[in-house]
Parts: sequence; C-alpha cells; structure tokens
Amino acid sequence: MPTTARPIHVLHVDDDPDLAEIASIHLEREDDRLSVQTATTPDDAVDRLTTADIDCIVSDYEMPGTNGIEFLETVREEYPDLPFVLYTGRGSEEIASEAISAGVTEYLQKGSGTSQYTVLANRITNAVEKYRSTRALETSRERLSLFFEQSPLGIVEWTEEFEVSRTNEAARRILGYDKGELVGSSWEAIVTESDRENVADVVEKLLIAEGGFHSINGNVRRDGERIVCEWHNRVVTDDAGDVVVVFSQFQDITERKTREKELEWTNAVLSTLLDTLPIGVLAEDGSREILAANDRLFELFDRSGSPEDIVGADFKRVVEGIREQFADSAEFVGRVDEIVANDSSVHSEDVLLEDGRTFVRTHDPIELPDGNGHLWTYRDVTEQRAYEDRLEALNETAQELITADSRERVAEIGVNAARDVLGLDGNAIHFATEDRSALVPVAGTESVYDLIGEPPEFTEGDSIAWRVYESGEALAVDDTHDDPDIYNPESPLRSELHLPLNEYGILIAGSPTPDAFDQEDLVLGQILAGGIVSALEQIEQIEQRRAREQELTKQNERLEEFARIVSHDLRNPLTVAEGRLALARETRDWDQLAAVERSHERMSALIDDLLALASEGSHVGDIAPVDLGSVVEDCWENVSTEDTVLHVESDREIHADRSRLQQLLENLIRNSVEHGAADGLSRTDDGGDLTVSVGDLAGGFYVEDDGLGIPADACDDVFEPGYSTGEHGTGFGLNIVKRIVDAHGWEITVRESADGGARFEITGVAFAAD
Repeated sequence: MPTTARPIHVLHVDDDPDLAEIASIHLEREDDRLSVQTATTPDDAVDRLTTADIDCIVSDYEMPGTNGIEFLETVREEYPDLPFVLYTGRGSEEIASEAISAGVTEYLQKGSGTSQYTVLANRITNAVEKYRSTRALETSRERLSLFFEQSPLGIVEWTEEFEVSRTNEAARRILGYDKGELVGSSWEAIVTESDRENVADVVEKLLIAEGGFHSINGNVRRDGERIVCEWHNRVVTDDAGDVVVVFSQFQDITERKTREKELEWTNAVLSTLLDTLPIGVLAEDGSREILAANDRLFELFDRSGSPEDIVGADFKRVVEGIREQFADSAEFVGRVDEIVANDSSVHSEDVLLEDGRTFVRTHDPIELPDGNGHLWTYRDVTEQRAYEDRLEALNETAQELITADSRERVAEIGVNAARDVLGLDGNAIHFATEDRSALVPVAGTESVYDLIGEPPEFTEGDSIAWRVYESGEALAVDDTHDDPDIYNPESPLRSELHLPLNEYGILIAGSPTPDAFDQEDLVLGQILAGGIVSALEQIEQIEQRRAREQELTKQNERLEEFARIVSHDLRNPLTVAEGRLALARETRDWDQLAAVERSHERMSALIDDLLALASEGSHVGDIAPVDLGSVVEDCWENVSTEDTVLHVESDREIHADRSRLQQLLENLIRNSVEHGAADGLSRTDDGGDLTVSVGDLAGGFYVEDDGLGIPADACDDVFEPGYSTGEHGTGFGLNIVKRIVDAHGWEITVRESADGGARFEITGVAFAAD
C-alpha cells in the first residue's frame, strides 16, 4: 500500500451504517492515505462538509428522502469541483447519465466480495490527485498574477511566438511605454541591434525547453535611449510538459554597469599585483567592508572558495569565521580593533595560531577616493622557525643515534609520538642502513602489523619514502596505494604523512581504510489473504426464488422494488458479513463474527418482508367483519414488546381481510417498539415504559405511541420502500402497511401524537354495523 505524509479525507454517505463501517475499514486497509468518515444521511453529510476538511465524497444512490444525485446537486452548489463518487448497488444507464449531467466525478456500481474496495480506493485516489493538481495549478496561476502586478521588477509575458502578451507597470516605466503599446510587438522592438543575435539564442532555447535562462543585454526605450538590462527568462510547464506561461523579469542596470567598467581597469591592476605577492593581503575601506584579498591569504587561513567571495563582505564577519584558528581569538580580535582605532602602522607583529603556526602581521593605513582604508598583510614564518627548532633538536640527539640500542629507543619514541600526537592508527620507523643503500623497518605500532604485517624495506629509487629520506622534507600523500614502490595495491594502509629523521631514516604515519562490510539481504514475505468462504448456495437459492417471483409478477409495480431489494438492501448486510468474515480470518479477531451474526439476522428480517411483498403484494382475500380489539390482542402476542404497555380503546368490528389486517397492525406495533426511542430501546425520553394505543376514529382507527416520534419533514417518506431511521430496521414494514391500506381502499396518514410520539390514522374503513 502506498505511503505518503498527506492523507486523503473521505466522507462516505450511506444510510446503512454497517455497510458504511465495513467499507471504511476496507478502504483504509487498501490505501493508508485514506481516512474515512461516515454519514448516514445527506443532511448530516452537508453539515460535515462545513466543519471538516473533506477531499472526496463517496455516496450511495438509494437513501431515504434524498437520493444520491439530488445530494450531488446540493454539494455542487457549494463545492463545484470537489470529487464525488456515486457508489450504488442500483446501476442503470439512466442513473449514470443523470449523474454525469449533475457533475459526478466517478460512477461505480457496488459488487460482491472485498475486491470492490480495491477498485473504489483507486477511483478515490485518482480523483483526489487530479483535483489537487488542478487546484495547485489554479493557485499557482493566482500567485503568478499577483506577483506579476506587484513585482518591483519589470515583467513581460510572452506568447508562443515570443510577442508581448502583457506587461506590468514596472516594465512600462523602465522601457518608457504606456499601457498596451507593446502588446503584440516582437522582442526585437526592445533589443539593440548589437545584442539581437545573443537574445535570439535565448529565445530559441526558451521555445524548445523548459526552465530559466539569464541574460544581460542592451535595450531600447521608446524614446530611443539605450539602456542595459538584466533579464531572467523562464518557461513554466505543467506536469504533462505543456507550456503554461513564458515570462521575463528584468531590471535596468545601466548605472551599475557603468560603475563596473570604471572599476575594471583598477581591479585588473590590483588583482595582478595581489596574485603575484608571496604573502597574504587584504584591503578594507573605512566602514570595514572588504575591497580585495588574494589567494595566498585564503591558503594561509585554510578558507575554501576564492577571494572574490568575500569582496563587499564585512571584515568583522569574515574574522568571526576564522577566529577559532587563533591561539587566543579574543586577543586577536581585540588587537585588530585597537590597530584600526589608532589608525597606526604595525610591522612584524607575531600572530600565534591554534594549530601551532606562526604568522607575521603588518598593517598600514591607506587613502581611498571616498575616505580612508586599511591594508593588512600576513606571512607564514612557521616553517622557518620549525626548521631551526628541528636542527637544534637533531644536533642534541645526534650522539644518541650512533648505536643500535639508541636507534631502537628513537624508534620507540617516534612510534609513540606518531600514535599519541598525530592520532594515526598505523605508523612505522624506517632507519637507513650503514651503507645508505636501503631503509629498513625497525619499529611499528600494533596497527601496522595487524593491517599489513611486516612493513616493507625501501631501496634507492623513485619511491616516495626514498625521496623524503634523500630530500629531508616532509611530504603528505593522499593515497600510497597508487605507488607500487611503497605498498602493493591490496594494502589496507592509507599513508598520510612521511616525516624525515635527517640522515638516519624516515617515519611513515598513516591510517587504515574502512573495512568493507557485507550488507545483509532483507527478505520480505508476502501474506496472502484467503478468499471468503460463506453459505453462497443458500443466498443464490434466495436470489433465484426472488428472480422467479419477479418474472411471475413482472407486470406489477413490485418488479422495480424487488430488483432494488436484491441488488441493494439485501446486498448491504451480505457485503458487511463477507467483509467481517474476511477480517476475522485474516486477523484472527473472532469478535468480528458477532457482526456477521447481526448481518445474517438483518438478512432474515429482509427476507421475511420480501416474502410478504412477494406472496401477497397489494391484494386482499375475503372481506368479512373483524373484531379490531381482538386482532390487536393477537398481534401483541406476536411482537416482542418488553417494557411496553398496550392500551386498546375499541369495541367495534370492521370489514377487512383478517390476515392482512393482522399483518398491518403487527407492523405498526413493531414500528413503535423499535423506533419509539433512541437506539431502538422501548423507552420514552423521560425513562418510563413506552405506551402503544389503538382506538377508534370517525371512519376508521388509529395506532399511536408516546415515544420519540417521527420528524415532521420525514412524515411523507416513511412509507417509501427501504426507508428506516433505525440501525436494524429493514425499511419495508411501513411500506407493507401502506400496501395493505391501499388494497382495502383505505387511507393512512402519520402525524405527531398528543404525547409527542408517532400517530398513524387509517380512515375510509367500513364498520360492520354500518
């Protein structure tokens, strides 16, 4: 699964909370960028859009009150470009056409199994990436436009033929044109003839490439004045490589170029003088701004770069960068400030460095065209003094080097010094033989023997060791592997320094190269999730039976509802069961099986309602006088009514099909019990038992409760197939009630009861006594 720091926030809208939850789980497992929130109604989803940062909406089509396309149209009013995926179990060309017309981003029909979530995750990520790219491009264009108008630099936007498309105010001011005068003009109109060839090369590069090009060339103002401008030209392209815009930024540098030419001759002379001096030189003006420095000064203070890098810089800031090199940095800075303040000449003043070197410093005040300045010189006298010290030391120990014993002592001293003072891992002492024909190893550290065994002998020739021995001059070597006279190419010792011991021999100090190491291979195992094994044959038999019933009743209006039930309402709990079962098998989390059981129970309830619709539909049997109160008592026994109280206020007989009337009353009582309180509990909002009442009306009867009631704006929707506000309702109970009412020729309305609950009134009923 891809991983990125930027998540994708998805809002999944589905009236089935179980289906929404399982879809969320699988989507987040498919792509860890996806973070899924759920909403069970379009109104809830619209509220969520105003409080959360949503990147994509995934919506079902069949929902109570508002379908997916109507919800899409509502979203498009406020969020015209937000990715919207219509994910529905009811697929048809008509719905797809309506969705496309309404501005849907993707249209995807639900399927079975968990593979559908892979497809859905890909659709979501592709839509969001495209949406973000488009928004980024729009934002970039807005910023470019703002930058264009407010930039202090002149800006020209060009067409693909490199004609002026538009200019900003700064560009018109520099070139002396009014607004719109340059539009449509070629670049040649503002370039001097002498520079047109060079500019033509830049134009050609801009037309065939992307990126930026810098140029300095002569330009012509509207009044004919020649000026020099610095241009930064750029081609901006999108991800596909298509040109978005070509523009140039420029500024008038005529005055600057004039000053630069005046200084060129002076700088050339000064540069030649500075570069030929064997001492470090630095010049600064009265404000301590550096005017010049030479390479030798950089070499002395081990600075990288070139002297040109510090020209124009503040002297004190440059000193701060090297002050750690001095033995007493505070004394060095204080002494420099003192010399500048006194504006006095100083000659042959010693400066001690932290690494042991000694410089001699001089300072002289100088006169400049715009004031006074300072000229500093530094000379390295370290080698001279070290040479004198070494001569003195060699003279003192000359007698000790006469015997072999004294040689071993010197070797021991040299090895310890190389190891402790130089901090190098490998080192060895080579003494010259008495006839000066070879350099023989006499001592070495343990590192030498561990790395290369016995150090080799050196004979007269061109080897580095022999050259150092003969010349008496120390020599640093980057890599002795390249010199076959010293070590063979397989040697692990990297020689760093060769130190002469006068006529007696040399000390070779070095450090080992890093040992090679083998990188262990990391083997990544793949965990293959098994397929879902479930009771597919039973489901298949149910679907076949429903298909046969649809064929037998295809002239009936139930055909369309049947198709939706099988493809949408029944598939939702089936999909949840399949997804939960897959998770249980993959993660060994057997608590998932409880959700599978709930899904199976819901499928059973759906199937019962489905059978009721299929077997009896909108027809009634024999009409006969029926005692309403007696039927209500029988229904009460058939419905789970724990913590619910029944009041029957009827003693009349009505003309009805007893079986269908009983089904009507059971569904209304069950609706009160299941939906009369929050979370399906048969309790009122004051904590008391729920009361269901059945009584007579003029021309009919009523069924009411004192529960939480039905929202006023939902009263027209409760009889629609599939409408339910409960987590476990099938959404068909009240639809069956409506069909039974219609089959008898009655009418039914729903309103709020006197106690705030739901009240269903059935009228148009014939009484037996009438």
